[in-house]
Parts: sequence; structure tokens; C-alpha cells
Amino acid sequence: MGFFSSLKDKLSSIVVGTAAGEWAVTAMAVMVFADGDAEAAEMEKAKVVATTNPVVKNSIGSARGEALFNETVEAIKVAPAAMVQTYLTKLDALARKIGSQDDKNFALAAVIAVATADGDVERAEADLLVRFKALLGATIDVPSAQG
Repeated sequence: MGFFSSLKDKLSSIVVGTAAGEWAVTAMAVMVFADGDAEAAEMEKAKVVATTNPVVKNSIGSARGEALFNETVEAIKVAPAAMVQTYLTKLDALARKIGSQDDKNFALAAVIAVATADGDVERAEADLLVRFKALLGATIDVPSAQG
């Protein structure tokens, strides 16, 4: 078994609590709006991560992840500036339900995957990741803004 197969097996076996999965998917949708403009390509990449990420698949399932992602995006689209703030409050409350440090770190790592999906981490995305890290009390490093 090669290194990548072994890593894939390990990632596929990660199981986190429901709150961590819901937090991650909701935060992924919020991340798409970090710079105020949700581009179609960015949205599609985030949706793929929200439905295929092991943290999501093994906690709430791909179908629930997709539904929650879509619901959150549709709600934010109505009034992005106001709704992002509403969802940040919701994420704060949900973060308090995540029990283990590993769950907090895995949830943040899933959102980092969305922020880095296009290869660049913009200032607004980096700032939001720092906020998410503090909100969760996560202990993993977040990428810095590039450029």
C-alpha cells in the first residue's frame, strides 16, 4: 500500500461529531462570501469539498452536507453583508457544541480546504480563518494571505 493510499484510508476513517460536520459545512458556505462576492467557480469548489470531505461524509453525510451548504448559500445571497454576520453568530453558537479538540481542528481544516481551493488565500479569507480559529478554539495553523 502506497503512502497516498494509506493517507486516504486514514482520512476516510475520521469520524467527528455532528456539530463539527454542521459547523464545517456552514463555515464553508460563509467562506465563499468572505470577500463579498461569491464567484461561480469558487462556489462549485466549495460545494465539492462540502460534499466529499471526510469530516463531512463521516459526521453528517454527503446529502446532508450538500443540503446544508445550499441552504446557507441561498440565505446569504439574499443580503450578503447582513446574512454573513447572522451566520457568524450561528457558527459561534454551534462551535460551543463541538466537544473534542480533534473535532474543532478537523472542522477548521475542512474550511481551510475551501479557502485554499483556488490556490490563493485572499486577505478577507485569511481574516475569516483567523476568526474561525478563535471561535472554535482550534490549535492548527491557518494560512496567511498571499499577495
